Amino acid sequence: MHAASPVRLAPTARATSREQTRARLLAVGRRVFARKGHAGANLKEDILVPARVSVGSFYHQFRDKTELLLAILEDHSQTFRAMVQEAHQPRPESEPGEIARHSFETVFRIAEQDDDLFRIAVRERESEDPRVRGYLRDNHRRWIETLADDYRRAGLGSVASDEALLLGAELVTATTLATVLRYLDMSARERARHRAPLIDGLVRFTIGGLLALVNPAAQPDASPDAARTKGTRRP
Repeated sequence: MHAASPVRLAPTARATSREQTRARLLAVGRRVFARKGHAGANLKEDILVPARVSVGSFYHQFRDKTELLLAILEDHSQTFRAMVQEAHQPRPESEPGEIARHSFETVFRIAEQDDDLFRIAVRERESEDPRVRGYLRDNHRRWIETLADDYRRAGLGSVASDEALLLGAELVTATTLATVLRYLDMSARERARHRAPLIDGLVRFTIGGLLALVNPAAQPDASPDAARTKGTRRP
């Protein structure tokens, strides 16, 4: 009789197992890094044990906990950029205020869903690990360039220099981040009361301030109902 051949997992089964392992590591790592930070997280006790992942399996996926953190941040960054870029897409008869409002509503929605990731990104800007600092610095630069490109496609490129668009993107990003972090520190009741006024304030400030920066002669109506009135001015 021939000895039974060892049972081998099909390639698809092995791939599925790796994907499941990776998903657990990303989920647990995200919670731990948000709570303890990169420096304070213990790889084995805080991540591998709760994720039910062996040391060997972890090192098949990542070189160290820093690479795990970078993977978490990259997944979030790609999703965030894609959603905001979609919100920035010009639509027929859309006004700048309408596009800005859609964009800020998208950012607030993502922030509420991914509160921990926003906090990780802010905290780790001062990380002791140069790979983390370098990634966040490069990611910020890419985001500013992407935002400036969005402004250019929206029609501001015809009146603004590249330097002005990049500066505008930098200022809008800084203002938005500070506002969102303030919002995330609020209770659920406070969020319900302040969400709409904060978004409205960002729209007014961004539209008036950005257009004044890139073209001082342009001062569009930035009233709350500008999107509904499609640019009609009040008497």
